[in-house]
Amino acid sequence: MAKKKYAINWEDDLPVSFEVNGVQYENLEDIPNEADRRKLEAMLDSSFAAEFDDPEFEQLQKETSQINGVAAEKVILWIFSGVAALMLLIAGISSFSAISKMSREASAPGVVAEILEKQYVDDETDVISSYYYPVVEFTAQDGKSRSVQMSEGSNVPSHEVGEEVTVLYEPERPLKARIKSAESTALMFILPGITGILGIGFLIAVIVVWKLMPPPTEAVVSDA
Repeated sequence: MAKKKYAINWEDDLPVSFEVNGVQYENLEDIPNEADRRKLEAMLDSSFAAEFDDPEFEQLQKETSQINGVAAEKVILWIFSGVAALMLLIAGISSFSAISKMSREASAPGVVAEILEKQYVDDETDVISSYYYPVVEFTAQDGKSRSVQMSEGSNVPSHEVGEEVTVLYEPERPLKARIKSAESTALMFILPGITGILGIGFLIAVIVVWKLMPPPTEAVVSDA
């Protein structure tokens, strides 16, 4: 029995027809003999496998993967850049707000009239903590006497009843008052400080990664 001859005809690296003993078929499904179809399918798979094992193809695949990796890193860096810009924007706005408030404040002599104790319970440990808030009496620019509980408390009384203090307040809203101290001023800049540090940290990280990131590799396919 004569050995069958099989052939695959290619055009532009694509199979366009198949032959069994000189008989041509456009599709594998058109071949009536199942054994012949399997033989040609195996030949087709071997041809594709040989193409994928080609060193130039592997190099192209590697370079494409590197390009995609660099693109993903750039997307992440752009996100981090956006976070840095947002943090710095919040820091700038909150700093401007704090400075504007300080510039509007008026001062008046006051006296600590009372120390209020408030207790707080930790939901996780059930530990009770006490905080002390001074109540200060002062006379504002409108000539009216005010008694204001300060919003800044401490776990140890920071003032004594009868102690004379300087009160800073907003003339249009005298009840928005605070005792003049470095601590009360620092509290006004907690938000700008935290967001500013985070923004600068993100920005430095982005700059360092940008400088250390290798330049993207261009995939080159030889026609040879």
